[in-house]
Amino acid sequence: MVMAKNYFENGEIHRETYEAYGRNLLILNKAIENYQRAIKLDPNNFLYHYQLGYSYHLMRRLMEASSEYEVVLKLDLPLMPSEADVKLVHKFAPRLFANIKEYFKLKDLVAVIHPKRSIIAYNLFWEDDIDYPGDNDPSDHEVVWIEFDKKKEKVTGVYTYFHKAILSTEEAVKDANLHNQRARINVEWGEHGSLPLSWEKLHPEAIFEKIGKRIRIKDMTERYRELNKSIKNPHHPLAQDWPKRFTGSYKDFTNFSKYIELRRLL
Repeated sequence: MVMAKNYFENGEIHRETYEAYGRNLLILNKAIENYQRAIKLDPNNFLYHYQLGYSYHLMRRLMEASSEYEVVLKLDLPLMPSEADVKLVHKFAPRLFANIKEYFKLKDLVAVIHPKRSIIAYNLFWEDDIDYPGDNDPSDHEVVWIEFDKKKEKVTGVYTYFHKAILSTEEAVKDANLHNQRARINVEWGEHGSLPLSWEKLHPEAIFEKIGKRIRIKDMTERYRELNKSIKNPHHPLAQDWPKRFTGSYKDFTNFSKYIELRRLL
């Protein structure tokens, strides 16, 4: 199994290099080759299958990705939630606020409770991403994580996914504690990056631990400037009826007043 682990680690390094330094398919193919070799030596390791599936997903080879995800679910069967689990998921469901001009609908929500730690991942599935009409993805997948004290049933951490960066603030935790343990999450127009309370003070970075690299991520001001000019693929056939740019000021861009009740989707 040592050799399998070595192949897997090599795959991780190649995948992170691909994500950190640009979309070089030769590098991602190297990751896939290493994951496949690891699986050949340790076929029942669900993590190896998951990362192979994720790499296929990055290449938009969705059929192959789905096959690997199915293997993962067979090797690591999801547990049916207990009544207590359902109550926890409802209790800590965030308060979601989209931009008042948001074009896409939130299609679905999937909550996943960590098997060992007191963390719930709320997986948000939007209809699409304004910049990627032709990426062959069936939805735009975003994530919010809520960490909590199980005994006190209080939120202790709020984490959001924002364009490869993980954002977190103390203010978001305090706000959740003041609102029945439901954190406020703001959602960027069109691209759906998730923002915790007091996001304005943050400097988003993507962290790639395997290769020891930090990448600066465009902040909301920069994203506004780009989207105010034009979306990336305004003439794509699938974007025919989409807004071609964000019309309005930066104040309008950060107007998160469209409330979406997540509990109705649970």
